[in-house]
Amino acid sequence: MHKLNKQAYTNVIQLQLDIVFLFISYFVSYYIASKFTSLLDLKEYLWILLVFIPVWMFSMGSLGMYDTTTFCYIDRIIRNSLFATFISSLFLSSMIFFIRETMFSRTLFIIYVICTFSFLLSERLLYRIYIKRSSRHMNRSIRVVIAGSPHVARQFTNYIQKTNLNFNIIGYVRVDSKGVKSQKVLGHINDLEKIIKENVVDEVVFALPKNYMGEIEQYVLLCEKMGITVRMVLNLYDLKIAKTHLTCIGTLPTLTFHTVSLNRIQLFIKRLMDICGALVGLFLTGVISIFVAAAIKIDSPGPIIFAQDRVGLNGRVFKLYKFRSMCTDADNKKKELARMNEMGGGLMFKIKNDPRITRVGRFLRRTSLDEFPQFLNILKGDMSLVGTRPPTLDEVSKYAAYHRRRISIKPGLTGLWQVSGRSSITDFDEVVKLDTKYIDEWSILLDIKIIIKTIINVFKKDGAY
Repeated sequence: MHKLNKQAYTNVIQLQLDIVFLFISYFVSYYIASKFTSLLDLKEYLWILLVFIPVWMFSMGSLGMYDTTTFCYIDRIIRNSLFATFISSLFLSSMIFFIRETMFSRTLFIIYVICTFSFLLSERLLYRIYIKRSSRHMNRSIRVVIAGSPHVARQFTNYIQKTNLNFNIIGYVRVDSKGVKSQKVLGHINDLEKIIKENVVDEVVFALPKNYMGEIEQYVLLCEKMGITVRMVLNLYDLKIAKTHLTCIGTLPTLTFHTVSLNRIQLFIKRLMDICGALVGLFLTGVISIFVAAAIKIDSPGPIIFAQDRVGLNGRVFKLYKFRSMCTDADNKKKELARMNEMGGGLMFKIKNDPRITRVGRFLRRTSLDEFPQFLNILKGDMSLVGTRPPTLDEVSKYAAYHRRRISIKPGLTGLWQVSGRSSITDFDEVVKLDTKYIDEWSILLDIKIIIKTIINVFKKDGAY
């Protein structure tokens, strides 16, 4: 297993909720216990948390309760929460023999155990209800296409509904010539490339019959080329003795192929960096907009903010915001200037001395101030601090299959291409090569390096026009 996959199914939100409620249980227990007996200062009993919390979370983790693929049956939540509380209480009670009597209150201990079980059980049951209800809102979910036999496809769909996986199954792809009467049938597997291009697809699940396994490679390679994560359902044989040690969704073994990171912990840290960076960036945007807005209005007629449809993660369309640096009819003039495009193939538009840019706009671009409103896109989750350049709808419509890999992650305010001398790069395939290199080598450390290099380049006014 690749090291980046180790936390691929970690439920980060559940992990945080448990920690918060374990602390809340302590403060509530202390308040209640103080009504029945005399207690020392609140901080004198903090050692209880140092023992109880790690043991409780380790117990729940060993039972798979921080794994989004585990079936979330109510009886399983109750049973495992009770078990974790019991084990943690045993460890905590054993500490009584290693501390002074004055440092321990049996009343506080009993109340804390009761509160912890009650609070954590309620929290998990409420979170389960929240997951079920929020699954109706599919804007932020992982959009999945299932290719294969109807029986296995239905089985996979049923399994998904019992887990915390935020999957939205948008349709099915047939592998045989039999017609299936369903609005969710998107077409035949021979048209998989077309189906992916015409829909927002994050993952393809292959639930194929045994006799089709030899023909699957070409479609797995196609998904790899397009940057789409692939899962293979492996319940091909009715094994009685042999055990399968692979990723499972519930009890359904699957094999996953992907070109983007699935590490939930690192992705959570990246999103945290995005939010913090966006908040700082929006504060700076508010300050500079006082001067920039006035300059734009004085220089040329038109709006201060320019909004344009751009393509994000796996084809999601969003509004990208910038300070306006061009004349208002820039899009109309673009066709006239097509012959001057310095980027080969027409898959990206770039002219060194673009006549559509206003005087103020030229300054904004040279200093990268025009990009600052994109911090709002980052806060909304449409973009990241570091990623690939968000293309236009027109550009994406001309993409070959391997070009689409660059939109298999969130677009970024900056990226490897931007800090590698973007002004001097006129070959779009070179841009794709840098973007896919970033996707393949991504890490938190790489993001930090790119952000630092971007800041240096902005002050040096390198690589922008």
